[in-house]
Formats: sequence, structure tokens, C-alpha cells
Amino acid sequence: MPRPTRYPPHFRADAVARVRRDHRDHPSEWSAIQAVANSLAISAETLRTWVRQAESVNDGQRMNARRQQAEIRRLIRENAELRRALDILRGLEPSEAPTRPTISRAAPKATGSSATHT
Repeated sequence: MPRPTRYPPHFRADAVARVRRDHRDHPSEWSAIQAVANSLAISAETLRTWVRQAESVNDGQRMNARRQQAEIRRLIRENAELRRALDILRGLEPSEAPTRPTISRAAPKATGSSATHT
């Protein structure tokens, strides 16, 4: 079981946010970490660890988003292949097949209506 921490999560998040915000006012990230740690009366090494942990979480989220986007692209290609195969099985020439709407890459705009369209 991990060792309990004496710093609450919101305190950690605020400290990491201060390092990110104050980084441009210092010559290096380490000097920003030291300055923030001194102002919060915590160890600079502890704060450095929190900053690294926050970076790894952000990197993991970006990697997950990239994987999901790649999977969506793969599924769109697979769906197009299956539609072509279905048209062939139905006996339709590709030029005779009904046109299907394409999916735009832009996110749909949110509307005030919560009703779903069927």
C-alpha cells in the first residue's frame, strides 16, 4: 500500500500549476520549482516529482487520444470496405450504389436541443 501523503491533491495541483505559470519568469524549470517550493515551504525535490508525475499523466492522455484517433480512422476505412463488399453482394455496380454521406472531420456544433434524431 502506498505511503499516505500529507499534502492534499488540490495543493499538489496548485503547486504544479504555479511552476508551469512561473516557469517563464525564471531561467530554468528547476529555478521555478525551487522558488515555488520555497514560497510553499515544501521540498523542491518533492515539487519536482509532482511536476514530473503531472507531465507523465498528460503524455499518457495524449497517447491515448492518438490511439483513439488512429482506431477511428481504421474503422472508417473498414466500414467503407464493408459497404463496398455489401454493394457487390447486392449486385450493384459501384456507380449504381446509393451515395452515402461522408463524415466531416469537424466536430458537430452543439445545439440547445436535447432531442435525438432518428
